[in-house]
Amino acid sequence: MKWHNRHRKHRQMTDCETKRAGRAGSVIRRLLRGFLIAYTLVAVLLGFLQRSLLYHPQKASNLAVAGFGDVTTLFPAATDVQLTCRSGTAICGWLLRKSEAPEATTTRPLVIYFHGNAGNRAGRGAWYETFDKAGADVLAMDYHGYGDSGGRMTEDALELTADAAWEFAVGKLGYHASNIVIAGTSLGGAAAVYLASQQSESGNLPAALVTVATFSSMVDVAGSHYPWLPVGAILVDRYPSAQRIVKVSCPVIVMHGDNDTLVQQQFGRRLFDAAPQKSVCEIEKRWVNLRNVGHNDLLSTGREHIHREVNRIVTAVNQQRSVEE
Repeated sequence: MKWHNRHRKHRQMTDCETKRAGRAGSVIRRLLRGFLIAYTLVAVLLGFLQRSLLYHPQKASNLAVAGFGDVTTLFPAATDVQLTCRSGTAICGWLLRKSEAPEATTTRPLVIYFHGNAGNRAGRGAWYETFDKAGADVLAMDYHGYGDSGGRMTEDALELTADAAWEFAVGKLGYHASNIVIAGTSLGGAAAVYLASQQSESGNLPAALVTVATFSSMVDVAGSHYPWLPVGAILVDRYPSAQRIVKVSCPVIVMHGDNDTLVQQQFGRRLFDAAPQKSVCEIEKRWVNLRNVGHNDLLSTGREHIHREVNRIVTAVNQQRSVEE
């Protein structure tokens, strides 16, 4: 009898423990289900909003270069440019030159410059000054939805901008490919890599490709900021620059700050490592570590290094042109 009572109490205790365990398991399952639902909703929401989160254009109704005295002082022959992309979208920019003379296309190299993600072309005076001091003229186009350009920014739209800029420089202005340096900072570096790879494949070899604070791919950068999200699955504008730079056959210079927290230097290095070791003219690719430089202080903290590299590039272009002449 005593054994029977002990057995019944033990069974009751076991049943209670089983019920408690069941209730705990049910709570855990509900929490996990709630977490998965919330995670999915956040991922879907970010997927829909990704372009508004990614791009930071500054619109402006009037960016006529005549209204920017600091720019026209450097480039007295500066003019406004409006190009029509193959999509039909009109984009605006500046052609910054010292002279309108016909020989301007041969006496000074042209830098096709693609600016960074935020703002528009009006806020890049320090870069224009850098190129001018090195002895180069500049074509600076705003992207779709930036400044006074029409359209909406996407990866495809950025590629259309790059193509239109090249066609204008070569077809309309008459620059030879070997007298054009393609340069870009941050997001603009992705446009520069795209354009250099396209022209290299077409046999129109630019004088050089220069990237500053640029990334291997947008997937890499976004993943570093949102490691808890399936960025590789939801990102639309991927900018696979490391894959594209493999096809670049002109000289390559990659500069990146070691204090860059927005686009970590490892992604610039990854881009550099993917580039061919030498150009078709046997010039070694060049990596420039900008010491103590971040992402938004390139020309305030890294001015000396950047000026030196740009001067070196433009000098090399001029020397090559002299040899060809």
